[in-house]
Parts: sequence; C-alpha cells; structure tokens
Amino acid sequence: MNKTILCAIFINALTIFPCVILMTCAPTPALLKTMQPYSISPQFDLSRTWRIAVLPVAGGANSDTGTNQRLVEHAEMQLMKVVNLSVVDRSTVAAILKEQEFSYSGVVDPQTAARLGKLMGASAVMTIRINQVKHDPFFSDSPEQRDASLTVRIINVETGELFYSAQGEGSSFYGAESALTAALDVALLPLLQQGGVK
Repeated sequence: MNKTILCAIFINALTIFPCVILMTCAPTPALLKTMQPYSISPQFDLSRTWRIAVLPVAGGANSDTGTNQRLVEHAEMQLMKVVNLSVVDRSTVAAILKEQEFSYSGVVDPQTAARLGKLMGASAVMTIRINQVKHDPFFSDSPEQRDASLTVRIINVETGELFYSAQGEGSSFYGAESALTAALDVALLPLLQQGGVK
C-alpha cells in the first residue's frame, strides 16, 4: 500500500539547502519535519568567535549511552561547520564533569551550565534534551520506525543568557538513533543558515 506524506530533505554539503518534496515513502534513512520553532538572541553575535562545549544528552528514558554519545559527536560536527564556532574537545568536557562529580541526570539549568562551561574554557555551552521517541502505529509494518523530538539550547557562560533555543523533530524507518539525528539536524539548521558554513 502506498503511503504519501510531506517529507523534508536536509541536504548538507558545502551549503545548506532545505527543500520540501512530496513523495511516496518507501523506507528512507531520515524524514525531517520543517518549520520547527527556534529563537536566536540578538546578543549571539555570529560574526565573532565562540568556543562551545557540548554537554551530555539529557532526557530520553529509553535512550542508550551509545546513542547519546553519537548525538553529542554529531552536534559537535555540525557546530564545527559554522564559520565562527569552534568546539571544546570531548575529553576536556568529560574530565571536567568527572572532576566536578557532576551527575547528569536531567536538563542542566543555565547557571550550572554556565559554571561548567567556564571550567571547560568555553564561551558558550550547548545542551541537548530528548523530549520523546516513539513508534507511529500507522507504520505497523515497519517495526523500526521512530518519531523523535528534542530541544537544543546554547547558553552564554558569562551571563547565563540563553543565546539559541530550538526544537527539532525527525522520523526514520531505521530506529531511534537515526530519528534523533534527524531531529538534531532540524534543530541546528537555523544556526547553520544564519552563521554560514565553512
């Protein structure tokens, strides 16, 4: 049976061109939903250099450590594409969290994120919170299908001010990790578009 839905394709090469097409959905790696809410503070001057530390993923009661780690790695790769953004090395982030005996059991508040970011030598920190991962019963013949949503925030370590906030949603017929990666790409897309890619 043919199932037609509105799909967004995230094309990421030297430039970013989001496009929306109507297609018949055979299983594809990731189907992205567009028009996600986001906000960028006017204080987040993307013409200057920012060093960002990506904190471990929070939320997602059923998500595994490997998936969360790969989401952090994917976020770092996406941030590094933006012209004036650099990323704090993951081993530095892990060492500071261990040194501070920081238990990452939930979404970190802006003040705590700012304090951790300063210790990591960052000018801003990014948090990723998984909101939901679920199977759509409409796709009963595709047991690996998942819909995922997450929230990304970037916080200024000096002031605790929220620089960037975005929600992303993604779907995949290849499991939760693929759907979460798609959701992360959607959440970060406005930042890549406004910051310019290398």
